[in-house]
Amino acid sequence: MTEKKGKSVMSEHQPSMTEWFAEIGEIQESNSFRDEDNAKADRLEVLYQTVGVPYERPEKFAARDLVIPSPAFQKVLKERGNELCAIRLVPTRPNLPKLRNRGMTIQNCYEQWFLKQQIDPDAYVAYVCPHSETLLWSAIFVIGEQAIFGEIVSGLHAQLTHGDARSTVVRFRFDYHSWEWSTRNPEAERQVQRMIALLHVPDKGNQNALRSSLNASFAHDYLRGYFESTVWPDGTVYIIDYNRLLPRYISTPTSVVPRSTGSSGISGIAATAGRARGPVVIVREKDIGIVAFPPGSVLVCENTDVRYLPYMKVASAIVTDRGGILSHAAIIARELKKPCVVGTGRATQIFRSGDIVDVDAVRGVAERILS
Repeated sequence: MTEKKGKSVMSEHQPSMTEWFAEIGEIQESNSFRDEDNAKADRLEVLYQTVGVPYERPEKFAARDLVIPSPAFQKVLKERGNELCAIRLVPTRPNLPKLRNRGMTIQNCYEQWFLKQQIDPDAYVAYVCPHSETLLWSAIFVIGEQAIFGEIVSGLHAQLTHGDARSTVVRFRFDYHSWEWSTRNPEAERQVQRMIALLHVPDKGNQNALRSSLNASFAHDYLRGYFESTVWPDGTVYIIDYNRLLPRYISTPTSVVPRSTGSSGISGIAATAGRARGPVVIVREKDIGIVAFPPGSVLVCENTDVRYLPYMKVASAIVTDRGGILSHAAIIARELKKPCVVGTGRATQIFRSGDIVDVDAVRGVAERILS
């Protein structure tokens, strides 16, 4: 199965981690994530050069080279102008936004998008990246000291980062001895193992080189960090993100298998450990900004995005139908220290506003105790 990239599966209300942290007033974290994200392509290039990790390798230009355009960029337009691409404009100065466009041909992206950007071309670097309209699989995962854990889905990786999957999410955990899967899917399992194998670095010389160049660390000879990976229609696996900061905001789950509950409860995945009890307020997308939400209520919704942030800040706990433990909103729930259970599939159907519920975000369950 393939899925086309496009706005239909990507919420316009799901900002980057940099923007999420800025929204909750964590300016230092926001600046750190901005710097880490802006240097992503350079880190991936080091991995490619050192241990051959494949990624969507871009051609790198000073933005002014596109304005002129330089002979090198003219060559790209001539030889590859009809290829699909993503152009990323990464600032070289603080407090400037990162800009990007994808899904157009290089020629069209250059003429219809880049040349219309009102930027100082001396303050940006341009990355011209290969692009595919469809993906077979996408995964996000963390390689940590205790375990490797994450999620894989058929289709686009934004389904996972935005917590808005339209396909079945397969969650996994590998404690360096045995695997645990939320549901059995042999092809998903095979693809996860292919992805993770790319980050196995048994050679001590290569490990030392990556420690020196990237301040990298390792667990059981695997490169530690947060990663995003995709499988293109031709079967090629790419690592598309390597972030060294995100793991500090993500707790290692003890299990990825949902627990059983009775008819008055639901189970999902614990995104933030903790426990809370309070009245349910169901906030549907159409009711954002309208529904009354007394502080201490339990926020129950289909999925969270930046529009839900005022509710998230005053909620005693958060329970969602969709979402995953590595989605941006789940990470922000952890930063807000709100007990959070995600991926229940049916919380908005089982609960009603006014129900008193007990949220056990250690076990990943929520139970109605009074209607």
